[in-house]
Amino acid sequence: MKAICDFTKIPLFQTNGEPFEHPACFLPILGKPFVQHIIEYIERSGIHEVLIFLSQYADELEQLIGDGERWGISITYSLLKKTTQISERIITSEAIAEDELFLFCNSLQLPFFSKNHLLEPMRFSDEKSDKDLLWSVCTKAILIQGTTEELQETKVFSLDVCSANTYLESLHKILVRNGEGLIMMGKKIREGVWTGPGTKISPSATIVAPVYLGSQVNISSNSIVGPDCEIGNGCIIDTESSVIGSSVFAGSYIGKSLYIKGCLVNQNKILKAELDTVYAATDDLLFSSVESNLPSGTKFKAPFFSRLLALALALVTFPVYILLLLFQALAGNKPLHSVTIIPIPQKLTAETLFKPFSREIKVLRSRSETQGILLKHLLWHLIPGFWTIACGKARFFGTPWKTTEEYSHLTKDWQGLYLQSKPGIISEADILYFQYPSEEMLFASEMYYKVMDTPRYNAKLLGKYLRLLFSRRND
Repeated sequence: MKAICDFTKIPLFQTNGEPFEHPACFLPILGKPFVQHIIEYIERSGIHEVLIFLSQYADELEQLIGDGERWGISITYSLLKKTTQISERIITSEAIAEDELFLFCNSLQLPFFSKNHLLEPMRFSDEKSDKDLLWSVCTKAILIQGTTEELQETKVFSLDVCSANTYLESLHKILVRNGEGLIMMGKKIREGVWTGPGTKISPSATIVAPVYLGSQVNISSNSIVGPDCEIGNGCIIDTESSVIGSSVFAGSYIGKSLYIKGCLVNQNKILKAELDTVYAATDDLLFSSVESNLPSGTKFKAPFFSRLLALALALVTFPVYILLLLFQALAGNKPLHSVTIIPIPQKLTAETLFKPFSREIKVLRSRSETQGILLKHLLWHLIPGFWTIACGKARFFGTPWKTTEEYSHLTKDWQGLYLQSKPGIISEADILYFQYPSEEMLFASEMYYKVMDTPRYNAKLLGKYLRLLFSRRND
C-alpha cells in the first residue's frame, strides 16, 4: 500500500490583528514537528511508499522530511500549482493502479488507526467530536466518482493542529496518554514529566505533570510549569513565572514574574488561544528571543589569566603539537589546511547578518571528525588551540568558529546568536554529546551556553571535561 499526502495547504493561524507566523504543521508535539509524527506513524503502519504533494513551504517540508531513508521508506515529492486539484493529479498518476487501495492523508490531523483499518475503503473521524479528519483509505475509482463522503466511517483517537485551541487540546490528550502512539524524544524523570539532555530545574521550581521539557531548558527558582505544557529546546523560564496549559517554542525567553495560561509563545510573540489574539512584546523582559535579550559587545577581549595559562600549556604540549603535524603529513594529509571562518563577535545589523566579515585560519581537522571522543578533541583542537587562546583570539570555553559554508546553512535566529557569541575552543556540545549532534540540538546547546556563560559555569564545564577525558567516552 502507498500513502498519498496532501501537504499543499499549510495555514497560519488567522488571528485578530497580526497573524501568528508559525505554520500549523510545524507546531511542536513532544519535541518534534507535528508533520514528522505523521510520517513516522505512516511508516509504523507498514506503509513504505509515500507520495507527498507540496505547494506552500515546499522547501522547508522537503528539508525536514527528506527522502525517507532514516525511516527505511521511500518518499517522493510532487509540486502542485494552486489552481490544480490534488484529486486530478492522483487520478492521472501512473504510479497508482486503478483498483489499488491507498491511504490519503493531510498535514493538520493525525488519526490513530490500526493496520486492520487499511484493508478496506473507509474514512476516519474523531471519536469524541465526530469531526471528519480528511484521512481515508480509498481508490482512484472512489475519487473519480466523488464518493469519499459515503465511505464507511471509523471513529478513532486523533490529534489536530487546525487551530491554536485544537493544538493545545491535542497536546493535553497526548501528554495524558504518556505519548502512547508517538515516537517520543527525551527521558521520563518521573510520572508524567519528560526532559531532554542538559535541562536544569531549580530545586525551588514546581513541575506539575504532565509536562514535556526539551533539551537545554532552564527552569529558574520559584517558577511553576504545568500541567499540560511543552517547553521547547533552549528555552528559559525566569524566576517566579508560571506557565500553564501552554506551548513555548524553541529559543524563547519567559521573563520574571509572568503568568502564562492557554498560550503559544514564539520568542517575542504570544498567541492567546481563547481570545484568538496575538500580542507582540516590545519589552525584552517579557517574551523575546534569548539571543536578542542578552547584550553583547562587538569586540572580543580574552581574559589575561586565560591567555597566560594557555601560553604555559602551549609550551608544555609543544612536542605533542609537532608530533600531530608529523602524523598528518605521514598519513598523506596536509599538516595544516586553510578554512574560511566567520569570526565572532560581530556587530549585528542587517548587513552583517547577510554578509558577515570572514577570514582564513589553519586547522588540523574539522570538528565533525572528532565530535564525541574528548581525547580526539584534546589532541586535534585543544592542544593547537592553546596558541590561539594565548594570542587573545579565543577563550577556553565558548562557541567554536563556523566556516562560511556552515554559517550559510544556519537559520536567521541562529546566525544572529552566533554573531553575538564569544569564541572558544571547547563548546558545551563537545561535553554533552557522544556523537555529532543534530542542528536542533547544537542550536539549543549554543543558546543555552550563551545564557549560562559565567566564570563559575565555565569552571563546572572544566570539571566535566576533565572527568570525561578518562571515561568511556574515549573508548
